[in-house]
Amino acid sequence: MTPLPQTLRPRWRRGSAAGALLLSALLAWSVLLPGTPARAELLNLNWSGVQSAATTTAALAPGQSAWVSVPWSTRATVTDWSTTVSAPAGVTVTYPTTRGGSDTSLYGSATLAGGTQDFTAFKLSVPYSQRTSFRVTLTSTYTGCTGLLGCLDVLLAGDRAMWAASGIRTSTLTTSVAVPVVPAVGVPFTQDTTQLAVAAGSDAFQQISFTGGQTDLAGFTVRAGTLPAGLQVAYPADGTASTLNSGSTLVGRTTDHVSIRFTTTGVAPGTYAVPLTISYTAAAPASTVGAVTLVVR
Repeated sequence: MTPLPQTLRPRWRRGSAAGALLLSALLAWSVLLPGTPARAELLNLNWSGVQSAATTTAALAPGQSAWVSVPWSTRATVTDWSTTVSAPAGVTVTYPTTRGGSDTSLYGSATLAGGTQDFTAFKLSVPYSQRTSFRVTLTSTYTGCTGLLGCLDVLLAGDRAMWAASGIRTSTLTTSVAVPVVPAVGVPFTQDTTQLAVAAGSDAFQQISFTGGQTDLAGFTVRAGTLPAGLQVAYPADGTASTLNSGSTLVGRTTDHVSIRFTTTGVAPGTYAVPLTISYTAAAPASTVGAVTLVVR
């Protein structure tokens, strides 16, 4: 029988007779038992014990963009953690910018210590057309102990720090988790700015803030309705309405503002109600009315 290479020989602590006995039994099982995986397959098994600690993520609504997470556990310490996510067509995946935006790692670091848990986070943007739950596939790579001897040396000796000398290689784990899809709740947005104070004879842009509801609203625009006598308005870039400061989409759970220029040179001091028409696209184009109180001093 060919002797074991030095790197694969067990490093039992003195007096670890039980560990040696268990190792002998496992070696006999791997050699003698019918149907046992071939040596290459044994080396590729998930000896580190890395696995997902959940089968689903948090629920999302059609049209929602939100960060979700998947927790992981392991028996032996692994390092250099990296995860990429594949989602169905129409669902967009975004990674944290801290790693350049091409993958995600663990919350604490790129190391998952043996006997502990940590999680990976990624953002999913679900289209309004996605009405049913779906699955995403996570491909995780990490470096850790490998093979029957390498990981048993770590686990049975009770010294997780020994993994670094126990036959190291990069492993890949593919995991599928479900993403529940449920109806959205609450209002589509909230108008935060309901009153503006301006000086008589002024001609300046004023900001009106909005906060999104649970889901994203595309094509978000605001324009003034019928104006009080003498009051004039204008929009950025000489447009017919004002879009959001950061773009055209009011992202769910975020706050943004539109800008409208109020010219009050022909308006006497007083309080005026200015109607607003607010348009956006959710599952379909929609429009609603709002108002802002203009206090001219």
